[in-house]
Amino acid sequence: MKKFRISIAVLLSVWGLAGMGDAKADTGSGMSGVKVEKSEQKKVRIYTQPGSSVDVAIIDADGNVLYRGIISKNNKRATSFNLNGLPDGQYYLTAGNNTWWMSQGLTIKANALNVDDRNLQQLTQPTLTAYEKNKIEVVLPAKNIDEANVAIYDAQNVLVQTDTFKGSVRRFDLSGLPNGAYTFVVGPNQKQFTTRVEIQH
Repeated sequence: MKKFRISIAVLLSVWGLAGMGDAKADTGSGMSGVKVEKSEQKKVRIYTQPGSSVDVAIIDADGNVLYRGIISKNNKRATSFNLNGLPDGQYYLTAGNNTWWMSQGLTIKANALNVDDRNLQQLTQPTLTAYEKNKIEVVLPAKNIDEANVAIYDAQNVLVQTDTFKGSVRRFDLSGLPNGAYTFVVGPNQKQFTTRVEIQH
């Protein structure tokens, strides 16, 4: 019961603390110009590019979502988060949309926030290309992603193949599958992208 009350208090404190800063977006770094930086002792800013909405969340080390929101596609300033209500520990600020995703690790220790670039994971939507008839190459541009999962479904949404791969390129031979549309679901557990391909013999 005590842990439940603490979680509610933390959740309520983070909810009210997302606000707009007045810094201009840094367009030269991160996925799609996204950048996370410390702004004060226990405050963090996320810079995003105007033009498309961005889903943002703050998650604790146990996977509990403490805050979830959307940064407007018209936002031209940084969005700030005040983490003063959070106890010491490991947290993640995640952001993304249907073309990219990132997760920045945040550490709070001795009432101070640390944003370390080594704790940044990023990936963009994979590209699928045919390198031979009914053979597909998956290219997943990523940074600090150890392993990606691939699940291939047929038109009836039946799973026909699964695999995992390290690195950014993996090839799949689908020539043994019947004609039809297939859906690739690609990415790590935290974020997956969906792409359809057609198999014709």
